[in-house]
Amino acid sequence: MRPISPWSLAVPLFALAPAAAPGQQATPAAGTRFSPPPDHWMTIDSLAHAVGLTVEQRGRVAEPYTALNAVMRDAAARRLAVREAMQAALAGRSPQELSEAERAGLRARFDSSRADLEGYQAEADMWHGTIRNLLTPSQQAKFDALPPPVVLTPLRRGGPPPR
Repeated sequence: MRPISPWSLAVPLFALAPAAAPGQQATPAAGTRFSPPPDHWMTIDSLAHAVGLTVEQRGRVAEPYTALNAVMRDAAARRLAVREAMQAALAGRSPQELSEAERAGLRARFDSSRADLEGYQAEADMWHGTIRNLLTPSQQAKFDALPPPVVLTPLRRGGPPPR
């Protein structure tokens, strides 16, 4: 009888490994198109480290930073409420199973919520700009290299995803 290789025992363990490492976003669930934007931008410590904030600058940046993350949280709550309302309106049916009137009603609600989220995005952009204006020119260059806060993902209508 042949001895069992340690590798043959390890192979099944790879199947049990998590899909994403801790701290990384997992892939979207089946049937979804994308993951929603996060409910925060970045931590103040990450921001301070990335751009090299002084203690004095960190104190000045704290208020607009807190306001920016409050906007991000409010927008995430709004997106969740809209998602739950849409799912309740569908009541387990696919959009193709709805009547024209029901689809038009859902489209109007979607457009209204999108307008609300555009307002959140504008406010987040305003706070982002306020933080940028409190930085030195060399810090602004580092700040500009950071990903901006995203409240509202771009609307795509058909076609391949943007690159």
